[in-house]
Amino acid sequence: MACSVKSRLSSKVVSGVLLMASAFVLYFLYQSGGGKMLFLPPIGIALFIFGFYLSFSGTNFYTRFRGMIFFMALAVFMTWMAWDTGLHDYIVNSSYGSFLAGITIKFSVYFLNAAGYHVSNTGNQITFLGDSKVQSFDVINSCSGADTTILFLAAFVLMLADQGRRASVQKLAVCFVCGGIGTYLVSMMRVPLLGIVGYYDGYGTLETYHMYSGYLIFLGSIVTFWYLSLRWINKKPKYLTTSKYST
Repeated sequence: MACSVKSRLSSKVVSGVLLMASAFVLYFLYQSGGGKMLFLPPIGIALFIFGFYLSFSGTNFYTRFRGMIFFMALAVFMTWMAWDTGLHDYIVNSSYGSFLAGITIKFSVYFLNAAGYHVSNTGNQITFLGDSKVQSFDVINSCSGADTTILFLAAFVLMLADQGRRASVQKLAVCFVCGGIGTYLVSMMRVPLLGIVGYYDGYGTLETYHMYSGYLIFLGSIVTFWYLSLRWINKKPKYLTTSKYST
């Protein structure tokens, strides 16, 4: 009896992990198709949530993270809607996107030079001056971090809907400022890292890294932001904890 229960549990966990893995496979297919197969993201989100439920339901991990996973999925869905409706292209091609691209280029040139990779830039093109497997690479508006801005704003709006009545305005303001700066810094760091990958491995590896790494890095930063923010917002002051045991 115990063996059969254990077998059912293990098969349930394996099925859940496979479903979550299939969500990433759909993401890779979506990226490989140039973002044209717009039906894949919502399917991937649904598979990931269901897989997460199958794998972790009934555990402390599931209890702790189920709310965050649900709202994170909603944030990704909202971001997908921004792509589907053309809002993403509007933001990226606006003066705001150009402004962020300019900041990203300056930061990337400074970072690469500080790290010992001698580079210069002409407009949006960063050129390696030393022995490199790529001569140069372009930083266009879509590399500016405007994508991250959409995802972060979606995540923060959902946080307001979930925590707005329970959290103080001061804490929400700190989360907004720190989260916005943090996610944008992650976005900027991706560009010089792309340059370093190209420096050692050439255009082929650079293109692969560029195609598949972006949203995995962005989602990782948003999940980290959400986890730390919710943990801090919901943390009770010490004096409340001590008064509870002193009464």
